[in-house]
Amino acid sequence: MNTITIHQPDFAPYLGFFQRLLQAQHFILLDDVQFIRRGWQHRDRIKTRNGSSWLTLSVRKPDYRQLINEVELSSDSKWKDDNLNLIKECYSSATCFAEIYPKVEALYHAGYRYLVDFNIAFLNLALEYFDISIPVTRSSEYQIDATSSERLLALAKARHGDAYLTGTGSRDYLDEELFRSSGIKIVWQQFKHPVYQQVHGKFEAMLSCLDVLFNCGHDSASVLRSTISD
Repeated sequence: MNTITIHQPDFAPYLGFFQRLLQAQHFILLDDVQFIRRGWQHRDRIKTRNGSSWLTLSVRKPDYRQLINEVELSSDSKWKDDNLNLIKECYSSATCFAEIYPKVEALYHAGYRYLVDFNIAFLNLALEYFDISIPVTRSSEYQIDATSSERLLALAKARHGDAYLTGTGSRDYLDEELFRSSGIKIVWQQFKHPVYQQVHGKFEAMLSCLDVLFNCGHDSASVLRSTISD
């Protein structure tokens, strides 16, 4: 089965994002859809001594209806220093901090202009530690003139998919009959968050992948694979 999964290029996303990539044969980054200020493309949560907190990338104020792949990071370097200081404050005592932090710091200092490129760099770092090898393309490469379910279907067809893996949150809008009539099976993600050793006390789920990387390092791959049912 050639399973396709499609998602916006979120910043350092949570484990459920990567579980889909573990089960698919091709991943399409949905980069030519509207950027949402309160979305996940430029922020995620990390664990502090006082609970979870947002780690937010600073972006230039986007124009109305600006696409994700058009959004630029702020040129001011202060936000990068603030981000890195927050990461150090939260994870300096984590088991794998000494290994992971220099790689994260290097990404912040790499000079990326566009948010999507920065996020893809983070994605590639995480894929390395999760031991996931999957072809990744951007939806903008396909120049598909469609919206909503029709767009997702066209992208899946472009990769010759016969199955589309998606999260349960899309049940509210996905046209299942459209996919069925085109011979593409919809596979709903089943994800139960794993528990692993964290800093700062009681375990907290649904955090950025940075949390598992700092705490588990290369063992992050086995943590992620524990979410797949036999």
